[in-house]
Parts: sequence; C-alpha cells; structure tokens
Amino acid sequence: YHNNTSLYTCYKSKTKRSPQKIYEIKKIIKWRISVCKAIIDEVFGEIKNFETEVEWLGRKISVSFDDGIGHNWSEEKKVEEVKGAIEQFKIMYFNQKEWDEKIRDRIVEDLMEVAEDWFSSINEEDLDEMIAVLEKNLNSKFTEKEKEELKEQKVSKEVFKNGIYLEGVHITSDGDFTVYYYDDEVFFAGHWIDLMGNVSGEFTSEADIIG
Repeated sequence: YHNNTSLYTCYKSKTKRSPQKIYEIKKIIKWRISVCKAIIDEVFGEIKNFETEVEWLGRKISVSFDDGIGHNWSEEKKVEEVKGAIEQFKIMYFNQKEWDEKIRDRIVEDLMEVAEDWFSSINEEDLDEMIAVLEKNLNSKFTEKEKEELKEQKVSKEVFKNGIYLEGVHITSDGDFTVYYYDDEVFFAGHWIDLMGNVSGEFTSEADIIG
C-alpha cells in the first residue's frame, strides 16, 4: 500500500476484518484527506469517494481506486489519479475470466500446502457443512468418490482453486493492484487471501492469508 498506512495496520491486527469492513475503515481515512468529487465513467457510471461496486463473474465486488493518492494532493490531482486507476482496472474487468484464472492459479501455487493443512484440521462433524459450501461456490455437485475424499480431509488443487472467489480489488493509476479472495471459511477459518500484482501480468508478492 502506498499511503494508507492506517489501513495496512488494520490488516496486521489480530481482529478479523473483511474487505467490507476495510472498505468502511477507508471511508474514515478518506474523510481526513478530503473526498474526491463524483466521477462519471462510461463503463462503471457514477463513482463516488474513490470506489464502486461492479459485477465480476456473477458476484458483486468492491473496487477502490485511491491507493495511489497522496494526503496533500489537490482535488484535481486526486481526480486524475482515480481516473487513471479506473482505466487500469478496465484491463482486468474486460478480461475477467483470464485474470480470475491466472490469479487463482497463483493462489493455489502459493497456498496449496497451507490449505491442505488447514482443511485436515476441520472437525469431522463440520465436514458435511464444508462440502455443501464448496458445492455452492463451485455451483456443482461432487461425485460420491469426491465426497469420500473430502470426508477423509483430502483436498485437491482443483477443489481449492474453485472454492475461492474474488471479493475486492484495490488498484492505482500505475496498474498496481491488490486482490482479496475469500472461501466462506472452508480453508482458512474466516481469513482472507490477498495477492499483489500489476496489470502488466506480473505478481509482485506471494499470496498471503490476512485478517
């Protein structure tokens, strides 16, 4: 994060905070650095307070465009930054399937062993509920063989990959982004997954568990 050090600190605290809670905290931060005027974009419509909600593969996600804004910037400079960030996000937005696939593949690469370890620690009496949640997120039913494997607390890369989904994006006019994925408490007990990268296609960090 470039300037929102208070927000970064909240990620590192022991209190679990969802992207929605972080979204609310950021509103307080923005009050201190002045509110950007509403921007009308031809794709996303009216964007207020540096952020908006969009449809991403059938789900609503929050998108924040203010991570590159300096505290003492003029209103004009803030608007310029936000407009630039909006244009960068469109690179991802118009290629949702490709970006989602690429990001989830990287998350699996970085966190598969951790997911296996955490999944193996689920209480047996909770496994049926976890399987039902996974089926909901995958929008499909497991075969009996797959269910048996899950009940033995074995999770495949494919199940992990398709059992997580995007909840939020923070992006700057330079194309630097942080994405936040969630799993409905199946793998990481209510924690979120974050991953940093750039719209050029490079990732600038390993996926991590936060919150």
